[in-house]
Amino acid sequence: MATTTLTLFLGVLALTSILSFNAEARPQPSDEDLGIVIGPNTGLDDDLGIVIGPHVSEDLDMVGPHTNLEDEELGTIIGPEFEIHKHDFPKDFIFGTAVSAFQVEGAKKGSGRGLTRWDEFTHMFPDKVERGDDADIGVDFYTRYKDDIKLMKELKTNGFRFSISWTRVLPNGSVRKGVNKEGVKFYNDLIDELIANEIQPSITLFHWESPFALEMEYGGFVDERIVEDFREFAKFCFENFGDRVKNWATFNEPSVYSVAGYSKGKKAPGRCSPFEVLNCPSGDSSEEPYKVTHNQILSHLAAVEEFRKCVKCQENGGKIGIVLVSHWYEPKDPNSSKDVEYARRALEYQLGWFLRPLTYGHYPAVMQKDVNIRLPEFTEEESEKLKKSLDFVGLNYYGAFFTTPLTNTNSSELSYTNDLGAKISPEQNHSPHLKTTSMGIVIYPAGLMNLLRHIQDEYKNPEIYIMENGMDEIDNGTKTLAEATNDYGRKEFIKSHILIMGKAIRLHNVRLKGYFIWSLMDNFEWERGYKMRFGLYYVDFNDNLKRHMRSSGKWLSEFLDSKESLHKCYFEGHREKGYAPKLFDTEYLDPDNWRLSYASDI
Repeated sequence: MATTTLTLFLGVLALTSILSFNAEARPQPSDEDLGIVIGPNTGLDDDLGIVIGPHVSEDLDMVGPHTNLEDEELGTIIGPEFEIHKHDFPKDFIFGTAVSAFQVEGAKKGSGRGLTRWDEFTHMFPDKVERGDDADIGVDFYTRYKDDIKLMKELKTNGFRFSISWTRVLPNGSVRKGVNKEGVKFYNDLIDELIANEIQPSITLFHWESPFALEMEYGGFVDERIVEDFREFAKFCFENFGDRVKNWATFNEPSVYSVAGYSKGKKAPGRCSPFEVLNCPSGDSSEEPYKVTHNQILSHLAAVEEFRKCVKCQENGGKIGIVLVSHWYEPKDPNSSKDVEYARRALEYQLGWFLRPLTYGHYPAVMQKDVNIRLPEFTEEESEKLKKSLDFVGLNYYGAFFTTPLTNTNSSELSYTNDLGAKISPEQNHSPHLKTTSMGIVIYPAGLMNLLRHIQDEYKNPEIYIMENGMDEIDNGTKTLAEATNDYGRKEFIKSHILIMGKAIRLHNVRLKGYFIWSLMDNFEWERGYKMRFGLYYVDFNDNLKRHMRSSGKWLSEFLDSKESLHKCYFEGHREKGYAPKLFDTEYLDPDNWRLSYASDI
């Protein structure tokens, strides 16, 4: 029964009603509970029984209840084994798909839309985008949205998450500089069509599309003037769409926007210090990511203030939150207290960077200590308001990474990466059968359970929506249609995560309210261009952007039609068998391509 897989580590470590770390492994003092345990086992939880990672002992009696451990195909055991059906989710639970405006809409010219920083980035720095792709056409959602809503109906989903392109409604970034009525009409028509088809719209205000006019005027989010312009944009959207849209998020993955855009230079606006790997024309990796984050948080607060004053939004039962990305982090060497410390540290630098201010009114203590005077401070008034600024937490979860301290860093090269001080790896000692996606993310459905419980325990048990969850693949255009639509790995990825969500709700009363799959269809994946694909629908870029349902989409429609139950995790089962599963008939990898690697985003 003994194995050396990732599957045995987290239950020994995340078995948890235990809400603290070993004292010597804690990177910071905190006045809040620390949530899920990371590191050597300190206790047992008879309810959970998660079995993950290398064995601490050959004696399985140490690992809580394990009456199901004889089932070699199960692997991760999260509480008693029982089936999960669609009807196990709350009646008002949303199963949906997600896209963002820049990635799918197209119609960048001739529709009254103003330029964004990403338009400039893709055309001025084509070497920073895979194959020099741009999003001028995207997948033409702007003109095909009615047909694409029919695709959602085929999937039997009841929710659709999309973003508002700031410059499609306000071409120059503010109302005083003009409103694009054609853009407002597009979003009104889209919302009405969704509702007519019994699909609930969920809107994100900012998905990385900063108005180019504001960038030129004062630098966008590096300047505090952005806060009032964002307030005005948010108020405009609430006034025009708030009578029909119940679910609002202010920002999508603001940590990625700050780090990849202002510390790494990998994403727009492509700013970084000269010592960073990429050649950035300007920037300061030591301060700008922190300024940008601070201004995003204050912009979130400004938008929430306007939302609370929006009568139609309140009468419609609207809620507002933010969408944060986080991976689950574990130590590269489970027996190293330093690696354990840096797993926690990575979680604080990615998730806590935003969720601590929005829950407790201040940045994580570890960041206050290490970033010091480069980390902006909130006023007492701002701090108190921030504590009341979330109706829900949106979470984007794609998988796990392993941590160990960075070595040989140059103390004069200040940056977010060096402040974090953790080396992020897809490999863990003594866990040889991990499966990663083409972006290098470890496929780890059980990590979602740990992350949900971490948020539940450490951030006052908020309502949570999974706003993005999906699996990538590289397609260089050589796959046949049959190969491209037979995505059995993605199907199993989605099944495994729905299973985890169902158990999180039933076993631990996690207040999970919705699940949006990234993505409805293949689209422009930022610096990865069109080569990286996530869609439940395959888009044929060589045949007039035709959409073809993949096998993952077919399975989802059957599950949502209550035709299938879930009880086993495909990926953990293969780890127990001693080999990593295939994801597609033809798998392409390009591990040395920085544009395609996800780890370089963080």
